[in-house]
Amino acid sequence: MAILVASAALRFALCLRGGQYFLGDEERYDRGVSLYNSVAAGDTAAMRQVLGLPEHPLFAWLGAAITEVQRGVAAFTPYGDWGHHPENIAFGIWIAACILSIFSALNILLVALIARALGADWAEALWSALLMAVSNTALYFSRHLVPYDTAICAALASLLIGLGPRSLPRVFLSGALAAAVYCLYNGYWFLPPVIAFLCLCSWKGDSRVISRVAAFALGAMALAGTVFLVGTWAGGSQYWKIMRAFSGTVTQGVYTEGWSLPWAYLWDSEGCLGAAVLVLIAYAWFRSSRDGRQPGPRLAFGLTGAGLIYALMVLFSVALKIFVVYGRTVKPLVPFLCIAGGCALGQLVAERRTVRLMVATGLVAGGFLMAIPHFTFVFPRDVEVYVLKNFGNPKRTLSVSGSIYIPLEATVSRPELALVNDQVLYPIKDYIGYPEGRTLFRVENVLNYRPFQYEGHTPRQRRILREQDISIRLILLAHPEAVPDDLPYPLRNQVRPNGHES
Repeated sequence: MAILVASAALRFALCLRGGQYFLGDEERYDRGVSLYNSVAAGDTAAMRQVLGLPEHPLFAWLGAAITEVQRGVAAFTPYGDWGHHPENIAFGIWIAACILSIFSALNILLVALIARALGADWAEALWSALLMAVSNTALYFSRHLVPYDTAICAALASLLIGLGPRSLPRVFLSGALAAAVYCLYNGYWFLPPVIAFLCLCSWKGDSRVISRVAAFALGAMALAGTVFLVGTWAGGSQYWKIMRAFSGTVTQGVYTEGWSLPWAYLWDSEGCLGAAVLVLIAYAWFRSSRDGRQPGPRLAFGLTGAGLIYALMVLFSVALKIFVVYGRTVKPLVPFLCIAGGCALGQLVAERRTVRLMVATGLVAGGFLMAIPHFTFVFPRDVEVYVLKNFGNPKRTLSVSGSIYIPLEATVSRPELALVNDQVLYPIKDYIGYPEGRTLFRVENVLNYRPFQYEGHTPRQRRILREQDISIRLILLAHPEAVPDDLPYPLRNQVRPNGHES
């Protein structure tokens, strides 16, 4: 309970600090809000418009349910009047982020319960939970309105049910949850087959294994079939056309670094703490082999799950050149490595009380040190609100060329000012520098945080982000006429479908 309460409190605190609508996938959360509003208004046409979009369809359903809870919680805040002030939905979006972050905290509990289902005692299960709780990769996405943790939660729940008592209804539910992973976030397409394989391994030698496989498959088809039928009803043939087109869009990046990006990302996200856990896992495996013993089932389970995920990522990126690997793609490795790491810690420090206390203290301290920077981040949306409130509406420009830019909707009221880099810089063609003038204030760009640089940026683009100044600045222009009121269209260079820079 201490681990769960502390982890949930940490996530709520992050959500209250803002940061929503920074990542590209967060815009998809608004579909859930739209679905909620259309259902509440009885607008069938608007409802079908949302349900007819096949990208992460179940996340829109979940978003609608969270919006209902948000409205109930908002009644106790200044943002409760949605009838006369619909903008309060956006002002209170941190409430939705807090609710969504519960799934991230729930994953910690599920890791411990899976370890228990595999035969671990509570001491070992708590080591796995503690590793998950202090994981930076498992933490920092929780403030954002993204489907990653909800999909991982469905995957872990599917595994927990599939590994438990083997009644056919439970296996059916396990299969349904495995399909829900893909429907919540299409980018985790590799998790359902990994779940199915791990469950099948646990059923080995069972006289009813064929019945269980059939029940698992029926559960998966029932859930996915329901989602696809609703989408087809809402969108018709266009639903499947969009789905086919969307499946070919995972190309922002470089295919050939699919084998190395997971390790580079984990090093920048987890640091020395993550490296130490990997060393402990390797040592526990080596010691078991040296003593002629089979590795513990949790160790084998964790390494098998992580190995299968990594193999599928490498196969479909480096070999087949179908999907590029992102930082968010690597997130599902963490629960499996935490289960294996918990097993390793359970074996190595089980009989040493002083060592146990030192290791636990070190893990908690390391986790807090990794979490502290997240409370110092200032996101573009927060800067925008501050500037509009205190300076009016300035011009916008960037210190890099080639980034996707959304044109201004409001008229510039302060043409002598320019707000630079107040957005996600993606993609990046070249560094062009800042316009000449006096800097009124400067804020570090969140993209200086390295884990964010693995969400589609190529190695060359990451070098620019790390070597050049990309801070957010408000500049009093020396030559206002040299900066247009809005960025010209040619600066909006994209990335070609083959994953190479244009």
